Amino acid sequence: MPVATRTNAIRLQPLRALKEHIVALDAAMLVAITSTEVGAVHKLRTTTRRVQSHLELLELLGHGDHPMRLPEHHSQARAVTQRLRRIRRAAGAVRDLDVQTSMIALDAPQKAAVHNGSTGDVVRKQAKKLRKHLEAQRDDEAKKLVAVLKDEEQDLAASLRDLEQMIKPANRRGITSAALLEHAEEFFATHVKSALRERRPRKNEDAHERLQRRLERLDEDALHTIRKAAKLCRYMVETAPEGTPAREAAAQFEAVQEAGGHWHDWLLLQQLATDFHGRNAELAHRYETHTNAALADYRLRLSELLPKLTA
Repeated sequence: MPVATRTNAIRLQPLRALKEHIVALDAAMLVAITSTEVGAVHKLRTTTRRVQSHLELLELLGHGDHPMRLPEHHSQARAVTQRLRRIRRAAGAVRDLDVQTSMIALDAPQKAAVHNGSTGDVVRKQAKKLRKHLEAQRDDEAKKLVAVLKDEEQDLAASLRDLEQMIKPANRRGITSAALLEHAEEFFATHVKSALRERRPRKNEDAHERLQRRLERLDEDALHTIRKAAKLCRYMVETAPEGTPAREAAAQFEAVQEAGGHWHDWLLLQQLATDFHGRNAELAHRYETHTNAALADYRLRLSELLPKLTA
C-alpha cells in the first residue's frame, strides 16, 4: 500500500487532541497571568483558537455521511465557548497592539534616511507619536487581560472539566484524516458560500470570472469571516499525518489565514492612524496604500485557493 494511502487511513482521535489543547490552554493562562509579554499573549490567543476549532469540530463530527456517536455535550461546550470568547477578545486586544506597534516600527522611515520637513520626515514623526500612544494603550489592555484571566480562571477550568467528563467515553473514537478533511471543508464551504452568495448570477460567465467578480464585491465583514473560517479549519486538520490531503489542506488554509491576517492588520492600523492623526494625515495615506496592496494579495490568494478548498 502506498505511503500516502496508509497515512490517509490512519485513524485520528480528535477528542484526545481537544484534551491536549485544553491542557495547553491551562498552561498558557497560568503564564499570561504572571507575564503579559508578547510571546505569552500570542500563545494564549492561538491556544484559545485551537480549543474553539475543536469545539466546532465536535459539532461537525456528529453529522455527515458517517457521524461519530458522541455523548450529549452541547450545554457544556456552550459554557466553554462563552468563557473562551471573553478571554480571546481580551488577549486579542493586547495581541493586536503588539502587532501594530511592531508594524509601525518596521515600516517607519529611519531618521537618517529622510530630510527634515520632508514627507518622509512627517510620516516618521506621526508614526512615532502613534506608536507611543499604542504602547500606552497596550499597558492598559494588558491589565484588563490579567483581570479577565483571574476572573475566568476557576469558572473556565470548571466548565472544561465538565466538558471533558461528558465526552470522556468517546475519547478513543477515531476518524480517518480523509473524514477529518471532509468535515473541515464542509465547515469552510458553508462560511465561504454564504459570503459569496449572490441573487442574480450572470449569463455566459465561467466559474473563474464569476469568482473574481464575487471576490471584488466582498465587504470587510465577509473577508473577515472567510479569514476566521480558514484559521479554524487549519487548526482542525493540522494534526493529520504528513503526506495526506488533510495536511496539504492545512497549509492552504494557513495561506488564506496569513494573507487575510496581513490585510486585516493593515486595515486596523489605517483606521487607528486616521482616528489619531486625521484622515488627511500622511501616515493615514501611507497605511491606506499598504491596506489596498494587502487586500489585492488576499483576493489573489482567495482566487487561487477557494476553488481547491470548496471543490
